[in-house]
Amino acid sequence: MLKNIQGIKTLDEVWKYVNQLNRKHFPDNRLMPILGNGKTFRPKVMFMFINPTARNISLRKEWKGPRFPFIGTKQVWRVFHKAGLFDDMLMEEIEHSSDWSIEFTNQVLGFLQNKGFYLTNVVKCTEYDATLPNSKKIKLFLPLLMKEIEIVQPEYIVTFGLIPFERLTGKKIKLSEHYLDINKNKKLKFYELKINSFKTTSKIKVIPCYFPVGRGNPRRAVEILKMVNAL
Repeated sequence: MLKNIQGIKTLDEVWKYVNQLNRKHFPDNRLMPILGNGKTFRPKVMFMFINPTARNISLRKEWKGPRFPFIGTKQVWRVFHKAGLFDDMLMEEIEHSSDWSIEFTNQVLGFLQNKGFYLTNVVKCTEYDATLPNSKKIKLFLPLLMKEIEIVQPEYIVTFGLIPFERLTGKKIKLSEHYLDINKNKKLKFYELKINSFKTTSKIKVIPCYFPVGRGNPRRAVEILKMVNAL
């Protein structure tokens, strides 16, 4: 199915392949895949998570608005807000709303676009819970992730958790040691990702970060994201 992936030139084509992969490999999954969104060409930062879960309200087939990570949730937006990366008024609305309207979702999307942010996941298959995807599923979607990066061309990529970082860079690190190093030097440490983008080679700076909720470390994630905000 991916034999013509090198010919993909647009995100619409990427999402078409994402839908095909989901129908072929996960035909019993009734949850819609969650796509990447934000500033879709040359954003300052691509924020890369692992996989979407059923908590995202845009997974419903009847949803008519944009789809992107963490629609209808609170915790990740709280971390972004504490780091200075998210709007006060939007955060207040999230805290006091039991559900997101399509109008509000578009407001959040507009904010991401204006800030030069793009949110995405390594795996574009929505899970019913927060179970980490296995290596087979990651391998299935990885070529499309790389194509997505090639098309979007971010200046920086912030990887939440070791799965995105290791898959992109091929390097092994301990987040605790990385955190202590940048905290001591008060300076971010970058890892290089080379992308062959339409006959040119782009060098993207990758920034490892703790996962901001659940199994991660929200406090340390905020500290790292504050440094990202200062870039």
